[in-house]
Amino acid sequence: MDVSSIDFYANHGTSFLHRARPVSKIAFAALVIASVVVSSGFYLLLAVYISLLTLVVWTRLPVLKIVTIAAYPAIFAVIFAAASWNGSWMNAGVIVLKALSASLAMVILIVTTPYPDVFSCIGPVLPKIVTEGLFLTYRSLFVLLELTDNLVKGLRVRGGLTHGRYVKNVVNFSSGIGLLLVRGLDLSEKFYGVLKVRGYSGRLSGGVRDGKAGANDLVAVAAGVLIFGAAIAVKTDGDISGYEAYIPAVSFVILIVSTAFAYISETGGIAWKR
Repeated sequence: MDVSSIDFYANHGTSFLHRARPVSKIAFAALVIASVVVSSGFYLLLAVYISLLTLVVWTRLPVLKIVTIAAYPAIFAVIFAAASWNGSWMNAGVIVLKALSASLAMVILIVTTPYPDVFSCIGPVLPKIVTEGLFLTYRSLFVLLELTDNLVKGLRVRGGLTHGRYVKNVVNFSSGIGLLLVRGLDLSEKFYGVLKVRGYSGRLSGGVRDGKAGANDLVAVAAGVLIFGAAIAVKTDGDISGYEAYIPAVSFVILIVSTAFAYISETGGIAWKR
């Protein structure tokens, strides 16, 4: 996972989500995740995911790359769905869509908001040491993911991971994880040394780049409220739930229209790969 690309998207994007305040985008992500938690219908969760794809299109960022980043939790969701298989594809789809939708909501947040702004927003809510710990954990997570990706590539190039030799693959990958742990400890010591050299004395400085609320904030929050309201309506109203299958179709039409409009607009269209 390319951390520099995520930072570049967050700092140099020009979409309405990039111009919205961080607190508004955090509220949007929280509402979407709440919708995912309360929803148990396959069609509604599919509609939520398609709606999030529409927002990704409107960010004018590389669509496929963002969707790929958000798809990592689906690996574990598929394993969990297989372990809890009861013969229903719909139930398995619900598990996977819950993971994909929540992940995509968070990815939209981090690719449209510089990470110092995100952690500055949650600073007043949590103790400062917890906020700074989360900040450092966030950065370290992506570094470890990149190291893991390099480990897998190195094993494949040197024949450590070959098709059909599963026992040997597990042994080689386990050895690689050991080396990765040592490498991670080494990097953590270097990271702490860099912080000390730059004057770290128990707290990180920095503040959120915020401004007055505007139309962009209203759109971001309204999108989250609309998704959450639809989830609550389907959950509580039996009459509406009967039409739940039509919601993904409407969302898909909106996605196609939005993609076509964004592509032919004067700002140069959308990027798909880079």
